Amino acid sequence: MNKREKILLGAVTFAALVTIMYLAVNRVFFVPAAQRLVDAKDIIAKINHAKAEKNKEGTYQSRLKDLAALSFGTDENRVSEQVRTRITEVLGASGLSAQNLSLKPLVSSRVPGVYKEIGWIVRARGQLSHVVNFLFLMTREPHLHRLDNLVLAPVAGGTDVELQVKYGTLVLDTAKGEKLETDRTPEDLPPGILQGTERMAYEVIPVRNLFLPYIPAPAVQKPVPAESPRAPGEPGVPRVPEGRYRLVGLPTWGPAPDILVRDANTGKVATYKPGDDLAGGKIVTVDYRPLPMPSNPELLSASRVVLVIGTSYYAVELGTSLAEKHPLAADQTPPGLPKLDAPPPAEPASAPAPNHK
Repeated sequence: MNKREKILLGAVTFAALVTIMYLAVNRVFFVPAAQRLVDAKDIIAKINHAKAEKNKEGTYQSRLKDLAALSFGTDENRVSEQVRTRITEVLGASGLSAQNLSLKPLVSSRVPGVYKEIGWIVRARGQLSHVVNFLFLMTREPHLHRLDNLVLAPVAGGTDVELQVKYGTLVLDTAKGEKLETDRTPEDLPPGILQGTERMAYEVIPVRNLFLPYIPAPAVQKPVPAESPRAPGEPGVPRVPEGRYRLVGLPTWGPAPDILVRDANTGKVATYKPGDDLAGGKIVTVDYRPLPMPSNPELLSASRVVLVIGTSYYAVELGTSLAEKHPLAADQTPPGLPKLDAPPPAEPASAPAPNHK
């Protein structure tokens, strides 16, 4: 081996030793150090996230107190009875009969240490307008709740519908020593809530019955007896084409029924009471008997307002215009109304005036 070969061998050996030493140092020192740096950054990120969540604790506690105030309570048995009582009250206020009422308690999901969901399966039967009342009142119900699995079905042989819905609420599972103030909601429903403009916006649902086939408006309105003249300022619908006024509601919230008439031109709803003037006559009563529709006897009309014009009784069916008023035959007159052999006496001057909204 000459001198040149010896130099090359030494250089190769030195390079190999340097490479081996680098790999050893990198494996022993550099790789673990880089991994520790990555782990340190990950731990720092978790610490910062924990600090951010800790800073939100006050917001979470405040939100929890607000939700607890809307809940019924923390005792499952007591809450179950409160829910049953509340549902019964809302159903009664809606006009749904308790005769066919069925309430079935149930327990749904649970998260131990956090909450449990309890509820009731509600089954009731009544007019579609009363079902709309119930659903509307539930949107104004302040207690923490939700409605699921809503089912509506027509009842054969009548105009009623059957309602089935699941009412659910949460029972908070408080920690040991934790105290939360619950059930701080008002007990009574706001008076007149079902006569407000917000509720009237949904009146198109019962007026246009979901379970009846589409009935186009008649091309020619039926002739009606001429209206008797009114004195200036006399209450009632003005002497304009009656086709623009439609009977949109006959609620019975209160001592006497309300007669709601909508002006198609302005969208405003006027409220009348028995004794008020309407459509050329005087309102005598509201009839809630299911009777055949005059325009289509195969369909049933759930209710109507009864007027007296001269010596005859007339009716305007719910959902029809005042121009579609029709005379009532003797066998169609509601029970208890006297026979009109002569014009009836005038109502006292103190009769309530309609409340225009």
